[in-house]
Amino acid sequence: MSAIDASRSGGNALRAAAATFLVAATMAVSTPALGQGMFGPGKFKIEHIDDRFSTSPTTMVIGHNNRVTKKSPVGGIYINSQGLYLNPVMVKSRADGKVVRIGFVIENRTELDTTYGSPNSLGSLSRVGFLINGTLLIPGTVTAAEQRFADRIDYNTISRSASSRLNESGMVYLTTSDMAALAGATSVAIQVQGSARLWTIEDKDVAKTFIANVRAFYEQQVAAAS
Repeated sequence: MSAIDASRSGGNALRAAAATFLVAATMAVSTPALGQGMFGPGKFKIEHIDDRFSTSPTTMVIGHNNRVTKKSPVGGIYINSQGLYLNPVMVKSRADGKVVRIGFVIENRTELDTTYGSPNSLGSLSRVGFLINGTLLIPGTVTAAEQRFADRIDYNTISRSASSRLNESGMVYLTTSDMAALAGATSVAIQVQGSARLWTIEDKDVAKTFIANVRAFYEQQVAAAS
């Protein structure tokens, strides 16, 4: 293979990986989370996307139900499955099984109410920062950001208000070493920038399952493909 052919091959793989990441973001918003609980997120699960009928040179693995915190941006406590999620995603080559792209699907699950508005909305997401063990900063840019309303509208006869679910989502690309650092962290604080709000989630408010889920994803999927 010539240098030009190799370059084209690598470019095609990256474009395929980017397209696969966009598919991951769309899937996370448009489909119910696996094992979603009524009073919170379901158990963390890792799914290998069924791509038997795809001709893409890459394949994808995605985690589900990795909620960052049970607290809301305005200080309340979620008693349902709403909240901020960072679900790990890996795109790997079909040819050799190596990692092509890695990162998170970021999703803020909230709602818009005609009476109360949307106090937990972050707006269009643009940036995420991870402060690991209080010293190591890993910055991430959100791409393919979108805000999407559910098809169904609920009406409350008591408050005489209507509401609809609102999902604010996007993709965050990281490096394999970034993901390894997160997986090995003992603490992490997370900051999310949206067009409506900047939200800092201190380590004490991050769910204990968050790092554990990232570690499980890294050890079971990423390490073997690196």
